[in-house]
Amino acid sequence: MKAVYVENKMFKKISNIAFAVYIFILFVVSFLGTRVFSLRFQADYNASYNIIPFKTILTYLLNFNKYNFDTWFFNTLGNLILFLPLGVLLPLTFRTIRLPKVIFISIILSLTIEVIQFLTKIGAFDIDKIILNTLGCILGFYAFNLIYKLTQKTGDNDSVSK
Repeated sequence: MKAVYVENKMFKKISNIAFAVYIFILFVVSFLGTRVFSLRFQADYNASYNIIPFKTILTYLLNFNKYNFDTWFFNTLGNLILFLPLGVLLPLTFRTIRLPKVIFISIILSLTIEVIQFLTKIGAFDIDKIILNTLGCILGFYAFNLIYKLTQKTGDNDSVSK
């Protein structure tokens, strides 16, 4: 699937600004969040990690009653929702982007965030966050293309291809 072609220059500028603002917000949420004054750079901190796909997701889904709402929501749906805007903004910013490239960008961006969080000891590395982030980006991409198709007038030249 290919993204739509956006011809309006003003809309394109707004899309580019929205993309930059989203990346900034993603940075703030991922690296600062609520921990602005509690970054842990001490040598004795053992950052945790999970490299087993779906381990964390299944733990939260199968044992959701053992966690408070905030914990399981932010660690599952929160990670999915965090990358939804990326799936919408990528086709607005890069007019010829296709789904495989959207997936690649999402994986690389999410992996970069996870590695930096792990190395700076401000968060745990979790493969499940990469999976959820990527899924959120894919859902955003499909939602954008669906909305675009539904809002097109009949007879218009539809530039979304399968």
